[in-house]
Amino acid sequence: MADTKNVWSGNRHSDNESFFGAPLGTALPTDAVDVLDAAFEPHGWMGEDGFTNNIARDVTKHRDFGGKVIKVTQDSYEETVQVTCCETNPVVLRTVFGDDNVEVDYTGGHRKVIIRHEDRQLPKKSYVVRVVDGEKTRMLVIPEGQVTEIGEITWVSSELVQYTLTIDCFTPEDGEYPDNPSAVNEYIDEPDVTDGS
Repeated sequence: MADTKNVWSGNRHSDNESFFGAPLGTALPTDAVDVLDAAFEPHGWMGEDGFTNNIARDVTKHRDFGGKVIKVTQDSYEETVQVTCCETNPVVLRTVFGDDNVEVDYTGGHRKVIIRHEDRQLPKKSYVVRVVDGEKTRMLVIPEGQVTEIGEITWVSSELVQYTLTIDCFTPEDGEYPDNPSAVNEYIDEPDVTDGS
């Protein structure tokens, strides 16, 4: 039977934080409402398009001599998560450009930032996406993710300076994250849905 309690939309948490990153090896949540380890740094305001989780299964369709599909085999599986960070804060800048390429200095009484753009690959990190819908919470946990694409950064008076990131999600080594063994692990907590409803 159709039930509107099973229909979701993603919204900001009450603390206004939805996207977090931490070094590899940080303890990962195993429940949608877990308190995140302090190493998970929030990235601030996120873009109006929210978060995109893209799951790509490349397959080959095998046919008999008459053209009928008789078997489908899977060639590859890839998963990415796309986020847009609206803030130019040190956490976001380190995610975009690498920890070693961002210098922050407050000695003059206000913040000064130096950002070095370079071609080295960005490191793998752990990431968490968290959204709510009323009293429900939904969380994506990425044990090993790597920013592999950065969208155009536009500087113009009519637009925000923002950073659209594509994160490739890797399946961790067997046993490394026993509670989060997949490339993306999803947790949902729904207090308004009870057994039998």
